[in-house]
Amino acid sequence: KPLQPPPPAQAEAAITAVSRAEQVAERVALVDFYAQTNFVPEQEEDAIIRSLADVDFATSEMAPPFLDESSCLVPGEPVVRVEKAPENSRRIFAGIDIMADLEHVWNVLTDYENLEKVVPNLLVNDVLQLHDGVPLEQVHVDRSKAENEQCQELAQQMKGAELRQVGGAKVVGINFSARTTLEVREWPQGLPDFAHFQDDVWEGKSRKERAKDYTQVPLERYQFPRPFAVSKLHTRDITMQSMQDDDGEFRMYQGVWRMQPLPGCAQNGEDAMRLTYAVEVSPRAYLPVQLIEGRIVKDLCNNLKAIRDYVEVHIAKSREEAASV
Repeated sequence: KPLQPPPPAQAEAAITAVSRAEQVAERVALVDFYAQTNFVPEQEEDAIIRSLADVDFATSEMAPPFLDESSCLVPGEPVVRVEKAPENSRRIFAGIDIMADLEHVWNVLTDYENLEKVVPNLLVNDVLQLHDGVPLEQVHVDRSKAENEQCQELAQQMKGAELRQVGGAKVVGINFSARTTLEVREWPQGLPDFAHFQDDVWEGKSRKERAKDYTQVPLERYQFPRPFAVSKLHTRDITMQSMQDDDGEFRMYQGVWRMQPLPGCAQNGEDAMRLTYAVEVSPRAYLPVQLIEGRIVKDLCNNLKAIRDYVEVHIAKSREEAASV
């Protein structure tokens, strides 16, 4: 009998498998080249191949583009979304619900001298400078300027710090450390919504439609990533951005910590809040983003859980001390 062609579904599955194998082979070759020219790997190639599974974001890309305040996340579990961006870049969004009031988390993230006690992958955390900011009633901005210039003008009037940080990680079996000098600014009234993502519809497009178009928007300084959490309640933000003359591993790194109350998720009269981080990363040309995106996602999730644990343990200890008095 002549051979019959496979059913369409089976043929499509075979094509997908071949395509996947080609992608893995391409990444293995890239890892080999990068390891030989920059680092000395600690493990053999088969370990590097196994680690490539860490760079598959099929599930995280299915996470919603926004977290709605009307829904509560699984207690203690972070959620993640990864989006491609032009020019060797990624936008990564992560969030976690914490059984604490917003003020506790704000105090932890603005205690710059002690961040390394909370964030597990920080090898170096040097406070180079503290910015006092100006009173909020004295903040001014020139509305005739472009939106990113308005954001820069506002940021320079906010309280904050300049930090030199080095983060350590193991990427595809290779010891890797990323250094960067960051400008950190505090927005107690929330970051201005220049891109109008708080609006359900803007210029005829829904919020989700605009988020889909967002993958084509290149990274630009002081045009911070859109928020992962949308809330009608008061939010506080902290922006972090690599300095323009920074010589670290990232061409650009800028992100937004957002803190919002979650009264609908609190139990037994306690407090609840949501902590999210939206970050844009663009490594130098010699460092393909595909190699490090998985590590960044894992570290970001670990950082969120570490902040949650630190805050909740601190609150529990405070209650025990108060009860013993």
